[in-house]
Amino acid sequence: MWFKNIQFYKFEDDFKLTSQQLHEKLEGRKARDCGQMEMACQGWDKPLGRTGQMLVHEAQGALMICLRREDKVLPASLVREQVADEVFKIEQEAGRPVGRKEKNDIKDQVLQQLLPRALVRASHTYACILPQQGWLIVNAASAKKSEDLIEVLRKTLGSLNVVLPATGESPESAMTRWMMNDKAWPQGFTLEDECELQAGEGAEGIVRCKYIDVSSDEVRAHVASGRRVKKLAMNWREHLSFVLQDDLSVKRMRFDTAIVDEAGESADDEASRFDADFSMMVAELAGFIPDLLAALDMDV
Repeated sequence: MWFKNIQFYKFEDDFKLTSQQLHEKLEGRKARDCGQMEMACQGWDKPLGRTGQMLVHEAQGALMICLRREDKVLPASLVREQVADEVFKIEQEAGRPVGRKEKNDIKDQVLQQLLPRALVRASHTYACILPQQGWLIVNAASAKKSEDLIEVLRKTLGSLNVVLPATGESPESAMTRWMMNDKAWPQGFTLEDECELQAGEGAEGIVRCKYIDVSSDEVRAHVASGRRVKKLAMNWREHLSFVLQDDLSVKRMRFDTAIVDEAGESADDEASRFDADFSMMVAELAGFIPDLLAALDMDV
């Protein structure tokens, strides 16, 4: 299990639950199938999937959890068509127009009729807790998906004091500064071949650069004209390639193949491979996050 996109948060208080204690808490909101008349439902699932027994997977002191969500799939075009049919029928039979409120009531009725027959789409959001380092790391491409997991976890545990890290310099300012000065690059990080520049005062539009030398004079001229760096592809110590976003999220993570292969060499089956991958990933993230925050002038 190698995370691809992460949003990470700092615990304000020590996380003291053991793996067993956390498992017992999560059982109170365990994943289940959606009811016939439910649009969506979510709950905690086994990180190891069918081969797992626990709702928490522990490795090297880190805790992996998984939020499973089911959503009913109802094509909007189908709902609109059936609502339009019902509205037309009423207008023809009653000889009167159908108002907005009545249309909304008809839509609710149509949804109730379609829900029991709707297809179900399942999705999983994984997160890991690093109690010793005080981090909650969510494998999610959007802040909303990450916040959804945190909200369910907060309701499950009763409280969850996590916050986004406060940095001395904003990622946008830091990335813009790094782009303009080779000597400003933080230790352990190197520039890769992608960036996104957004208009600042006196500039227009967005410039997206990919598969080119983003430290070239041509790209730097855009920054010098007032554009700010919103996304920047970087590499950390030859262990991890990623794209840093201006909201401090980390996207499109690619761990070095040597690290991934090393984890797989010790695995004999699916469960042991999951455990090896998780252990190796946690070790890398435990070093990467403090280095990233230090680059943004934050003591960790």
